[in-house]
Amino acid sequence: MAPQNLEASARRELRALGRANAENVARHLVMVQRLLDSDPESAYQHARYAASHAGRVAVVRESAGIAAYLAGHYNEALREIRAARRLSGLDLHRAIEADCERALGRYSQALKVAKQADPKQLDDQEEAELAMVVSGVRHDMGQSELGLVVIEEAIMMFRGDRETLRRLHSVRADRLEELGRVEEAEKIRARIGLAEEDAPAEQVEVYDIEDDYDEEEATAAAAVDSESENETDASGDLDSAGHVDGGSPDQEAADVAAAGGTTGD
Repeated sequence: MAPQNLEASARRELRALGRANAENVARHLVMVQRLLDSDPESAYQHARYAASHAGRVAVVRESAGIAAYLAGHYNEALREIRAARRLSGLDLHRAIEADCERALGRYSQALKVAKQADPKQLDDQEEAELAMVVSGVRHDMGQSELGLVVIEEAIMMFRGDRETLRRLHSVRADRLEELGRVEEAEKIRARIGLAEEDAPAEQVEVYDIEDDYDEEEATAAAAVDSESENETDASGDLDSAGHVDGGSPDQEAADVAAAGGTTGD
């Protein structure tokens, strides 16, 4: 396994080590990256070796923390993530830290970790991950209503990739189901492609949270608008054939809505 396969930024951090040690550590970090998804326990063993030979290098401790987390070694993950944060000076992986506390049953500490996160150092992805963890913690504490509030706010603020947005909606469906709102939860799962596991990826629809709100009120408002517009048109001039001029496209859409027609969920 060539050390050159390690990303350049990580190799730069290893320059503080002797050449032979740096190359050895780099090989193990490459193995961590390759095994992380398929065999997290083996990845963790490689990461532990790297950390034992480069314990003062932030990227090494960070890799060890991520591998430990995915392998289920939560106490070790906390130690490594916090060490990486001290060494780098960056507010790294607050979501992983909070989820480790949650896995260890320390819910209050998990919420404290989330609250301590520096908003200026969190990108959209990290904010979303943190929201999903906090929502789960609230559920574990018997506070699914608060968990729903957390995840709905995160969805409205999220500006990242579609897959993460899909995961946010999945968590929202879980919270709704826990609150007895099963029909709403099933509707969300159908929209994001979880109702059928073999559904093609291109058929997945990611939608705004507002799509689920006020549908009945919107239909009622459309009916009122339609009646008002019809009254206005009736008082207008007739065309040469004795007909009232046709309504606007907006009016036609309102008429469809008032009659019960829809253009989608």
